[in-house]
Amino acid sequence: MTLYGSSSDVREARWCGSPQPASLSALPPPPLSAPLHQRHHSAIVTKSSSVLGETKEPAPAPSPADSGVSELERDHHDYSSTDRLRHDVRRPRLMLQSYRRDERDVELARVKRDRAVLRQRLEDTEWSLCQRAGEIALLKTQLKEAQNEQTAKGHEYLTLKSDCRQLREALDKKDKEILRLRAESEEKEKSMKKLQAEVERLNNDLMNSVTDLTKTKESNKKEIEKLKTEVKELRQELSDVSLSGYEGIECGRTMRGIYDVCKTNEYHWTSSDSALEDAEVQRLNGELPDSCSEPCPAGAIVDRLKCEIQNKEQQFNNERRKWSDEKDKVLRYQKQLQMNYVQMFKRSRTLEAEIDGLRLELELCNKNMKNLNQHKTIEL
Repeated sequence: MTLYGSSSDVREARWCGSPQPASLSALPPPPLSAPLHQRHHSAIVTKSSSVLGETKEPAPAPSPADSGVSELERDHHDYSSTDRLRHDVRRPRLMLQSYRRDERDVELARVKRDRAVLRQRLEDTEWSLCQRAGEIALLKTQLKEAQNEQTAKGHEYLTLKSDCRQLREALDKKDKEILRLRAESEEKEKSMKKLQAEVERLNNDLMNSVTDLTKTKESNKKEIEKLKTEVKELRQELSDVSLSGYEGIECGRTMRGIYDVCKTNEYHWTSSDSALEDAEVQRLNGELPDSCSEPCPAGAIVDRLKCEIQNKEQQFNNERRKWSDEKDKVLRYQKQLQMNYVQMFKRSRTLEAEIDGLRLELELCNKNMKNLNQHKTIEL
């Protein structure tokens, strides 16, 4: 039985040569819901079982003479039936294999189509993934740049905040300096007003003293002129008396007249009378009035008046010098005050300009801070 070359065929041939069970021909048909190759296989099995049932007939009882031939014939019959059965069995198997091959080819073609579609989809997916990866890398780069920019903006914000704080402190200092300078200027103006009032008072006092000195000087001049006139009259009278031999002298006017009277009346002249004569001479030489009892020469009076006039002039000069010194001092102080006022005005103008600049910088800082806050809110 090595003709068919496989042990499975031998087993099938032996099974086919053996008596068929009765239940094999009565196998139910396979259900329609089974797959196609199972239905074919069941149909082939059913057909082969029906063929076996038709060809299997009860053999007649052999005779003893024909036992060998019958055995040979039976073997040949068995061989031919087995071969036919094997052929019948292999044909559906081949059909099933060809059907399965076709089905596999169809399935392979479908799988190839699906693979091509999936490959195309995979390529598209890979391309989209590459594109997404590029977009993600670009977004990461943009995110990093945005973070760096935000960090730089944060540092700039902190710097602007510190600058704003410093500007506010400087502005407060400048305001305090302006208030202090204003207070100083008010004090200087008050002191200037006081000094101006003092200068006016001193000017008034000086003018009053000048007028007083002028009046005193005029009165002194008048008195000096009067005294000079009297001295001149007395000298003229004295010279007239000395030249005329004391003629026409009234009684009691001179000691010589008294002496003559006493001489005519036989009055004895004593030393006390000579003393009275000397006193009268001194009185006349001193240009004193008749009621003056003390000796006071006219030169001493003139010298005294000259000394008084010189003292008055010296006092006037001293007062004028003092007044001029005070005036110069006041003028210097006024100039100093004016210079201080001008410097303070310039300084206040400079401080106001600096304050305006600082105020503008503060407004710019506030605007930048508002813009930064708006950018932050937009980014968030």
